[in-house]
Amino acid sequence: MNPVTALAVDLGSSSGRVIAGTFRDGRVEEVEVRRFAHEAMLRGGYLAWDLDFIWAEVVAGLRDAVARFPDAISVSVDTWGVDYVPLDAEGDRLTPGRAYRDERTARTHAAFRARLSDQAAWDATGIAPATINTANQLFAFLTEEPEVAARVDQILLLPDYFTYLLSGVRGWSRSHASSTGLCRPGADEFSDEVFDALGIPRRWVGEVTREHAVVGPCTVAGLEQLTAVTAGAHDTACAVHALQRDVDDESLFLSCGSWSVLGVLRDEPLMSREAYQLGLTNEARADDGLRPLFNITGLWILQECQREWRATGGVHDIVELVARARAAEPLGYLINPDEPQFAQPGGMVGRVTDALRAQGADVEGLDEGAVVRVVLESFAARYARGAADLAALTGRSAKQLNLVGGGSRNALLCQLTADAIGVPVIAGPVEASVLGSLLAQLEIMGRLDPRDRNAVIGASARTVRYEPRP
Repeated sequence: MNPVTALAVDLGSSSGRVIAGTFRDGRVEEVEVRRFAHEAMLRGGYLAWDLDFIWAEVVAGLRDAVARFPDAISVSVDTWGVDYVPLDAEGDRLTPGRAYRDERTARTHAAFRARLSDQAAWDATGIAPATINTANQLFAFLTEEPEVAARVDQILLLPDYFTYLLSGVRGWSRSHASSTGLCRPGADEFSDEVFDALGIPRRWVGEVTREHAVVGPCTVAGLEQLTAVTAGAHDTACAVHALQRDVDDESLFLSCGSWSVLGVLRDEPLMSREAYQLGLTNEARADDGLRPLFNITGLWILQECQREWRATGGVHDIVELVARARAAEPLGYLINPDEPQFAQPGGMVGRVTDALRAQGADVEGLDEGAVVRVVLESFAARYARGAADLAALTGRSAKQLNLVGGGSRNALLCQLTADAIGVPVIAGPVEASVLGSLLAQLEIMGRLDPRDRNAVIGASARTVRYEPRP
């Protein structure tokens, strides 16, 4: 078979990239065509993404990719979860892209819960209640901006918005829709019960769209040779598609980026009372299965510390920080990454030291390396607790942990995690969302047999094994 190239647009909450993946000789060779940084900023009184900037970067990257790879046949977009874009009757965006960390959902949370209790939300959706959920965001939008909301024709989830710009076709991709708190358990359809309880117009969305499917031809000038497909709209769904799966699926996955997403692969949602009490959320895979998981605040905590140290002239290079953390003595105290203060921007070093001080730790003179060590040890402990909870919920103990994403480059974090959980950690691929998207695109376009996926992953991705230490 002749070589063929697919293009992945992988958008994270701090950076975006356009990657070309050429499939030849049984492996996928990736080339980063474009990478750009971005962040949410206050716009019009709300924390928002600069969607025009992101779109311009995506188009520029895709045009560069087509010029460099004339055999490119397809493109798919994946993003982080829960964010959305409202469109008017002409199909134009009505507001800046509101960011999930904006405080509007905290202001309206009591009113939200008066309409839909946490237990009722869980029973209706199988999604852990959280102020960042799209359901909470839309309720806040209706509450605080009713005049603007009255002009909404439909809302698109963030990756579907960019796919719409590429193709002119609207959809509501299942893997992303499953994270919204608006779908019935299993994410095959939206929940009329939730829409009615919160007063969200049901006409704002269509039907949940199956993924691993062709959307249509790209209509953007210079990109007409590409076919837009849905390889996995949610970045974690893409990452899961890049896992080498054992026969029994007795392994955990951990997608470690700004968020740490720890879960298992299943065909049915886990809907027990214990699952609700533990904060489990049932999100969808792109290949029709499910990924029951815990969403844990992740490398965002370190990223915020780095930003603070950079601004004050401290050590902020991640390689140097991890080296100092490795040399630092364990403090003997941990933070809980799930606590809400660690999900908010600004003053993160102080938030960490305040949490330690409240436990009785001596934090005077605590340097950057010591802070990073505490954070990494805290992540590992939280992963171990999550692994134990998943074992209790499923009745099956994991044989290993597949750790993918940016955190897989952090050898100290990987080793601490193996030690804490007590099973081997297979670290990599780093760009798991990208590889998963590329593999799915090749399958959709008929260039890769899904039965050969494990072998292609093994040939394409670099992994490192960490054994637990006694």
